[in-house]
Amino acid sequence: MNAAAQKTAGFDGEVSGMSLTDLLQVKAMGRFSGRVVVEQGGKSGHLFFRDGDLIHAQLDDFEGKDAFARVLAWGGGTFRAEPKVATTRQTIHESFQYLLLDALRLQDEIAAGMEQESAATVVSQAKKEGGMKERLSGVAGLQEVALTDRSGSIVQAIGANAETLAAQGMYLVATSGQIADELGLGNFKGAVVQGANGHIISLEGAKNYLFISVQGDAKPLAVEAEVRRALANQG
Repeated sequence: MNAAAQKTAGFDGEVSGMSLTDLLQVKAMGRFSGRVVVEQGGKSGHLFFRDGDLIHAQLDDFEGKDAFARVLAWGGGTFRAEPKVATTRQTIHESFQYLLLDALRLQDEIAAGMEQESAATVVSQAKKEGGMKERLSGVAGLQEVALTDRSGSIVQAIGANAETLAAQGMYLVATSGQIADELGLGNFKGAVVQGANGHIISLEGAKNYLFISVQGDAKPLAVEAEVRRALANQG
């Protein structure tokens, strides 16, 4: 792995080789007060803590929980802690652990930078592109892909275990939809399930589902971003 690849694999600062989530949890458990500045790709996010509680976040024109979720979605960068920098603003009132769960729930959309591209668009492109196998063949970490109709019947597939993936994906759709309904979160639109041996990504379109299985040592959110880019690329 070259130096550039290593740099994007985690965050560098007071502690190296840790995820930003781990770094911030350390600050929260240590009852840190001050500002944590996170930088990546020319952007700078500012996270303000008071006695271990995150009270304010700022990133460009975003603030509060929205800004925090966007910063947390960055896959690498640098950070620094500034214990003497404080703020009188408070745009966040929830507990830090709740913020983490809420931000991670949205991380697949934010990390891929796909705020303007819905999952339905990706599924529609996958159905439209007959050369899906060629387009996705270079995506690292991808194992199988199954594009199905609403009943679970496969329309297009990549990999020998696509039928198993489709069955698992449909179970995920049903289960996630049930949970979302019980929690009042609205209709199912997509989900990422992470496991030790592999991960499954599911996206919903108007008439189809797109299911993607990912190797256990790969980052599912990064794979999803690559799939989106590959299907959107007309070249």
